Amino acid sequence: MNLEDAVKSGAWLLFDYTDVMNLRKTMVAALLLLVCGASIARADDDGTDTSAIFEGEVSFETNCGHNYYGDNRTVFDFPHIELSGLLRLGKGWSLSADFEYERFYEDGAWCGSFKDMFSTNMLYVNKAFDEKLNVKGGILDIPVGITNSGGPALTIYDPESESGVLPMSWHETGLAVWGAVGNWRYEASMISCLDFPINRSCALGVAFRNDFTDVVDGLRIGAGGYWGKSSCGMVRRCRAGEFIGTDGVFFGVVDFDFRKNGWIADGSAVYCTDCGVKSVGMEVGYDFAVLTGFHEKGVILLPFVRYDGVFEVESRNKMTLGANISPLRNLVLKVEYGHRRFCGMKTEKTFDVGIGYTIEI
Repeated sequence: MNLEDAVKSGAWLLFDYTDVMNLRKTMVAALLLLVCGASIARADDDGTDTSAIFEGEVSFETNCGHNYYGDNRTVFDFPHIELSGLLRLGKGWSLSADFEYERFYEDGAWCGSFKDMFSTNMLYVNKAFDEKLNVKGGILDIPVGITNSGGPALTIYDPESESGVLPMSWHETGLAVWGAVGNWRYEASMISCLDFPINRSCALGVAFRNDFTDVVDGLRIGAGGYWGKSSCGMVRRCRAGEFIGTDGVFFGVVDFDFRKNGWIADGSAVYCTDCGVKSVGMEVGYDFAVLTGFHEKGVILLPFVRYDGVFEVESRNKMTLGANISPLRNLVLKVEYGHRRFCGMKTEKTFDVGIGYTIEI
């Protein structure tokens, strides 16, 4: 069905039963977490705490470019909306949430499944005892890899060296402890695959991350990993092929980023025990707006170059030249050219453009 037919029929507005159930589960979880967090915070209140404070942002984005995998070589996403927020409940309690909706046009058709377009990336209650110790529970972000940790990836889409091996926007249900001691930040979580009915749920494994900031001025070095099942959760669908040999899998990642005086450089190396898959990625860019007084007003002029390599049965390499341009604060224009080579098979050239705007709440 093309876009015109979909609009005329109204089919793109209809959700199937599974779509409704997924949305209902998210809404119920959000309500329960909010009520529990507010009740606990109120019970701990000694009368001196102020009213709850909310902060967040709404991001709008649309991209158009080259589709690697489908028969139709054009991919287009619209709308792409991300809503994130932090609600402080008092006495160290807070509720964090991140919801994302992205609709794709691929292979000559628009995606029509709501469950494939909507994602609850985060929805958890956090209790801060102090800077060194926090405990959070709910739908957690799994910070394995620089992109999943909110790193400064400059490309329009997730870098291929990570998206080709790891789940992206990785989130699972679980419980985590985290904190910071000086220049060291840590996080460790026990995660599960929550499903309804409950007897279909199962434990997944453990995930961890450590970061050391200001190793030298502007440099952060980090490492993270996951050990657990590959047959369920987001791990099950993160790679094109099925996992081979065993249900247990380990992901290990080391990464870094450097930001100083307009320079941005970052990179990561990923290892997966399944078939011994390895990947590396690195990018470097310079914001020429730093040379002018407009940088303080949110103006960005950041050309960059990036390399991605994924080494498995069908190894591939990609070089990307691009630029991120922000003529106004919170408005970002992106353009990039890519040269992607499947070793011993074929070479593809790509061109992608994107525009995004963020509203702070």
